[in-house]
Amino acid sequence: MKLSSRFNLARRKPKAFAIQLLLSMLAGSLVPLLLLSAIAGQTVRSQLQRSSQLSAERTEMNYIRMYENHIEEQAQSIDSELRKVESAVLVAKAMAEALFSKPSAWPETFVEYEYDEAENRYVDLDEDGKGMVSIRVESREEKPTAEQTRDFAIGKNLHPVFRAQTANNPNIVTMYYIHPQSGSYVYPFYDGPPAPDSRPIRKLTTYPFYTDALIVPPGVDEVVWTKPYYDITPRGWMFTATTPVYDDKRRLRGIVAADVTVDSFIGNVVDTNFDTRDGYALLLDSHYTLIAAQQHGLYEINRMNLISAFRSSRPQDGRQYRIMELSGENKAVFSRSIPSTHWTLGYIIAERTLLEPVYSATKELNQRTERALTLQLALLCGLAVMLSIALAFFLRARIARPVDRLAEAFAKMGEGKVAVTHHDTRVLEFNRLLHDFNRMSGKVSELMEAQAALNADLEHKVRLRTAELKEMNDELEMRVRELTRLEQWRKELFMNISHDLKTPITLIQGYIEAIHEGVIPEEQTGFYLRRIRDGIAAITHFVRSLNELSLLETRQLAARMEPLDATELFRAIASKWAPYMELAGRPFRIERLSGGAPLLGDAHLLGRVLDNLIENALKYTEERLPVAFRYELAEGAAKFSVIDAGPGIPEDAIPYVFNSFYRVDKSRNSGIPGSGLGLSIAKEIAAMHGGELSVDVRRGEGGSGCTFALSLPLRQEAGAASERRTEAPPADEYRGASAG
Repeated sequence: MKLSSRFNLARRKPKAFAIQLLLSMLAGSLVPLLLLSAIAGQTVRSQLQRSSQLSAERTEMNYIRMYENHIEEQAQSIDSELRKVESAVLVAKAMAEALFSKPSAWPETFVEYEYDEAENRYVDLDEDGKGMVSIRVESREEKPTAEQTRDFAIGKNLHPVFRAQTANNPNIVTMYYIHPQSGSYVYPFYDGPPAPDSRPIRKLTTYPFYTDALIVPPGVDEVVWTKPYYDITPRGWMFTATTPVYDDKRRLRGIVAADVTVDSFIGNVVDTNFDTRDGYALLLDSHYTLIAAQQHGLYEINRMNLISAFRSSRPQDGRQYRIMELSGENKAVFSRSIPSTHWTLGYIIAERTLLEPVYSATKELNQRTERALTLQLALLCGLAVMLSIALAFFLRARIARPVDRLAEAFAKMGEGKVAVTHHDTRVLEFNRLLHDFNRMSGKVSELMEAQAALNADLEHKVRLRTAELKEMNDELEMRVRELTRLEQWRKELFMNISHDLKTPITLIQGYIEAIHEGVIPEEQTGFYLRRIRDGIAAITHFVRSLNELSLLETRQLAARMEPLDATELFRAIASKWAPYMELAGRPFRIERLSGGAPLLGDAHLLGRVLDNLIENALKYTEERLPVAFRYELAEGAAKFSVIDAGPGIPEDAIPYVFNSFYRVDKSRNSGIPGSGLGLSIAKEIAAMHGGELSVDVRRGEGGSGCTFALSLPLRQEAGAASERRTEAPPADEYRGASAG
């Protein structure tokens, strides 16, 4: 490895001394300068980044403080609006308790009922047409009680208070008094279109605006806010400020309340104070249930867990706000509690929008500073490069010329011209170097002469040894090829033995098992025993001729070519396989499509080919599917075909089917016996007879399968006579036979 590395280094193109000197000067000056510049730049950049970060943090704090102050102001503003509503309800409460405690001290009013058949209630309208007493009944005969009539006559004196408070407070849509026995006095009453869903109205004392007020004990001036609910009128969602009314004897005389619709509250308070589209505000009750929200934020609000988003007031990561992911981006969540109701005012805005001005200003400042720093460092490096180049050319005049002269002397020595130089370089070190070079030149001259003599002797010895090694290598290669051929022949011999003995043994075993199990009738036992005897004889014949077959496959012995009749060969193979197929229950079609034809070949070897093809077809065809054995004359040749209904052969495997030891998809066919030599042996036998073994794969709606065909040429002297036969082929006793 070290020698190879040195050789590669030696082959690299060397650089001139002036260039090396220039590069050394540049490296000596630029590297420290670049290191110092990098360190200084990194220091300045880190300080700038730290300064920018501190500046951004301060600016961010100012922006966040601005939003915090804004939401604090809006919380106070909402608290003020809610307290105005509470104040209006408490004024009405004080007025109502004074009326019921001393009713005689107030002007006497009267209640004159009229029955409203459409609403099934008794009503009494004020003179101005805006206040109304309403008592719902089950039927016209159910009259208001005397207590209801008396109390509503007193309660109608609340009309000036209701009118003044609703006029001065735009958030209040209506104020009303509800009697403990149900019924109400409302100002102003709703006279719009009826609700489209016509919901049934229960007793007023069962609704939250009545029941929630009863938690306030007598003598306590406190207002209770209900949760948002859908009003019994078509005015939509609202929440109510409600409080009970007691007389001087601490008896409950009803409740007074003020309704605030969600839409009007959003319009009067939330939308007025939060008019940006980048964020949205929402109002939650003490249980973190949504009371009101801006319309453009409802989609995200409906997907939020309001309790987890607003219950904790602790900031995250030192921020003055909380971060949560909504709609694929981080949102900043601000919240403030409203003191009067303990409701929560929330404001949600994208963190990107919140801090975009800070990030933009910081990024622009960093970019300007980095550009200025980069420009200064580039100018400094350019000046250092120019100084290094000037110094390099100055030193070249003092050093490069003596080096060039010495290089010329070494070049001449490389060409075999040992020269002596006496130039004075005016540099002490180079003069000493030249003196040593002169001494080395003399020594090299002596060594070169001795080396030439040694080289001549070594070359002679190498030529002799090379000739001897070549002769030994040729002999060794010849022996290796012979051993390889013999080993291959041995392997093929044993594999052919196992392959070719399998077919007759399979037939004999099938006949014996059939006789043993009683499948064959007794009158036919003799026939099948003769078949067994014939099979054993075939095995014996095969063993005797095994040596002859091995010589045939290695081309040391030719096939025994004898005149044959194609029809007789077809009949012999068909008669051998038909009984076996019948016993095995396999469908077997025998099709003779032509008459006799003269052939020249070895009947035993040709039988082996056809047996091999039929056996392969049985291997790869399901038992219920047929196998066909066909004979015909085509294009001046006798053609024997074996047609199966197996899975077929892939296109990429067809060129290798007849190769030795090749099997299609060996992992899938591992359960099917065979060594992959059968088709290669069949191909070789066909070639010995001047014939051809081919395969055709069927694919389509009619099914799949393969057709293996053996085509044998007709005997020349009888070919013409065969072609002149026009009569139909004689009937075959196996035509169309089937074992299935």
